Amino acid sequence: MAFPKLVKPQISHFHTSRSASNPVRLSSLLHWKTVQQILQFNAIQPCTKLLSVLENVDSFIDTHCHLDRMFKCFRKTNHSATLEQFLNDLREMSSTDLAGCVTVFCDPVDFDENLWSKILSTDGVFAAVGQHPKSVESFTDHTLSFIRQCMGGPRVCALGEIGLDYSVRCNKYRQQQVFRQLLCLAVSCGKPIVVHCREALKDCSAILLELVPKYWKIHLHCYTGKFAEIQDLLVNFPFLFIGITALVTYSSVPAQNMQETAKHIPLDRFLLETDGPYFMPKSLLKKGSFSIPSMVSLVAAEVAQIRGVDRRVILHYSRLNATCMYGIPMTYSWE
Repeated sequence: MAFPKLVKPQISHFHTSRSASNPVRLSSLLHWKTVQQILQFNAIQPCTKLLSVLENVDSFIDTHCHLDRMFKCFRKTNHSATLEQFLNDLREMSSTDLAGCVTVFCDPVDFDENLWSKILSTDGVFAAVGQHPKSVESFTDHTLSFIRQCMGGPRVCALGEIGLDYSVRCNKYRQQQVFRQLLCLAVSCGKPIVVHCREALKDCSAILLELVPKYWKIHLHCYTGKFAEIQDLLVNFPFLFIGITALVTYSSVPAQNMQETAKHIPLDRFLLETDGPYFMPKSLLKKGSFSIPSMVSLVAAEVAQIRGVDRRVILHYSRLNATCMYGIPMTYSWE
């Protein structure tokens, strides 16, 4: 497939050392307006004072979904549907406040160039590309080369999802090996990282600390562990964001953990996501249904209720954090 020529970025301003002798300038990582907004809004207490500022800031980004898998779900009940029909229906089903999404391609072995091109030609759609830890047995040198090539795509804003998943029987050594390779690739390409971690936080944290510079941007996708267990990572990586999905609307133990995280996570350290087509909001759950990007608004409503704040506060911080993590402009819109 044809991609723009990949030019390896200069990353000399990043340092793996955790010592104060090697500071990293925020201006080298973020647009100055993003830094200004973070400082401005973090200084306002209580956060309800933001409401007068947020009258027209209700838009949101779904920071983690799988449009390719949603299309497969769509075709189960619409057997002859085309990708164009799916994308058009998706727009019609989406609220006007949806500004866009980050769609995650993490099954390189099933990659469809035509589907990729059409999805990424849609306004408001950005991509992350990686290898899901549950399918690392199919990972080869060719896969690594393919993902490296994808990093040069104009709409590719991150590498992922990648990581460790010990929730099922697996080859832990192989997962760690692939995780290491892809983390090194992300750093060499200057790309933010989307991490999948299930029942493997100790190993995942150790590998991140070993290979990833302190001020790198990391999205810990759909974190379902205890909030207390993530404290060290939040301290060690100041630009690590925790992903909250519609799982937060349920009552299982992982859902309760996510509710605890939603309640206590600093407002500048979370992202809203659907992980669509998975994790339907509980209020919409029915047989044959699947989640879509606009359902992020229901995740925001649940988080707002848990925290006892206005939904607009959650939407604003989520959008600001998505801009910080993925570089998606605040003015971008889904059309």
